[in-house]
Amino acid sequence: MKNNIRFLVLYPLSILYFLLLVGCCQHKPNAIYRIGVSQCLDDAWRQKMNYEMERELLLHPDMTLSRRIAYGSNELQCEQIDSFIRERVDLLIVSPNEAEQVQPAVTRAYRAGIPVIVADRRVPGDEWTAFIGGDNYKVGRLMAQWVTEKLGTSKARPFVVLEVAGLPGSTPATLRHKGMMDGIEEAAPLAKIAIESVMGRWYQENAYEAVSAYLEDHPLPDVIVAHNDLMAIGAAEAVKKNERTMYNGRRKEVPIMGVDGIHPGLQAIVDGKIECSATYSSRGDMLIDAASRILHKEPYVRDTVLETALVDLTAAYPMLKQDEAITRDLETLHIVQTQAESKWKQQRFDRFVLILLMVFFFILFLITLGYIFIKQRKIQTKIKHDIIPQLENMQKAIQLSKKDEAFAERLRQVVDDYLTDPHLNVEFLGSKLQLSRTQLFRRVKAVAGKGPLDYIRERRLVCADELLRTTDMTIQQVTLELCFSSPSYFTKCYKEFFGHLPSAR
Repeated sequence: MKNNIRFLVLYPLSILYFLLLVGCCQHKPNAIYRIGVSQCLDDAWRQKMNYEMERELLLHPDMTLSRRIAYGSNELQCEQIDSFIRERVDLLIVSPNEAEQVQPAVTRAYRAGIPVIVADRRVPGDEWTAFIGGDNYKVGRLMAQWVTEKLGTSKARPFVVLEVAGLPGSTPATLRHKGMMDGIEEAAPLAKIAIESVMGRWYQENAYEAVSAYLEDHPLPDVIVAHNDLMAIGAAEAVKKNERTMYNGRRKEVPIMGVDGIHPGLQAIVDGKIECSATYSSRGDMLIDAASRILHKEPYVRDTVLETALVDLTAAYPMLKQDEAITRDLETLHIVQTQAESKWKQQRFDRFVLILLMVFFFILFLITLGYIFIKQRKIQTKIKHDIIPQLENMQKAIQLSKKDEAFAERLRQVVDDYLTDPHLNVEFLGSKLQLSRTQLFRRVKAVAGKGPLDYIRERRLVCADELLRTTDMTIQQVTLELCFSSPSYFTKCYKEFFGHLPSAR
């Protein structure tokens, strides 16, 4: 009898508690601002900017980010900006790939009534809401200052400077080159300085290839100036592997300067790979703060130019340690904040339940007691078949991180770019994605559910099917175009994948 009484009292209370919990968990803030972020690249500097934005977003719970990456393509970036316009985001942050080519899309967004914050690289005109970025011309002047300091007493002989430039036509590459040339002309007008340039296109592997090719046909330069730290590291690796750097069993050192002053560059300075770097702040936190001010109609600075300075070994080591400490502290702060918010919500919920139970207990008890017993089975079934699967599906969806999505997109792009290249294999794909063989297998398996070779073969089969359906190419031509060993092997793979034999249009 006592057990029955306890059941009659506790059972309705537990059901009431569960229903209230579900109701509270489904509560959402009234106003959520969606911010679109259009990044031109996915290099280390912009990854730092993304991290800073996500970190600052912890202070703005009414704002969410939707980030897309153009991977150095002006056309893709314009398409992504136009898609943000169609989706009617509340604000747009754009880091342009090439200013003049991306400017029309920025203008379209601005004229559509969407506030636009231009980051890092300016676009022509004034149809934007705010700009936050460094002074690339001043960065070039710092490069010139470092070059002229290295010139020293060699003014009587030709002094060769190898410039590893960024993407042709991009605002930073143009302004940094101009600033360096103007600075050298002013500081050493009578010196015999030869400026040689190669294109590193902002990436370490591209800089390595460009500098290696240069050193095959030219003597070692006196100094190397790269437009960012990753290209400086690539140049250092190319110089190290060049045979001309060895004299009498000793390696000749070529001073190298980079730009950005973020973790990879600071580590390279500490490791002795490069000599110095010029700071070029990403300040993603300032972008989010400015976005919040604009969305909440608060005062903001329309044009913010960030300072820059040279960083050598004496400054790089403490900056590196400080950066690592800040990262650890911020991660700890995030965890503590999440735990504090969870406990606060739980306490507020507990108080609410207690007051509600005190006022309505008997009424709710009498009204719900009979209904609960009758519907007990139905509720349990609903929980089992509806709520639990929904929670499991939500958990699975959350597991696919944005990093995996970005890697999957880049994997698809790299494979599609080299479908007709007979050298496209695991080693080639790993070099393009900067991953070891083991890392490549693990990452591809995680995002595609299959190994790299299976993934490449399936992409080629999809392309082959498109060519057979939309062109006049024969099976023999498609086999050769997409690097299959023979038409019979292609036919076998095609049938296994599509379930029928291939046929030309």
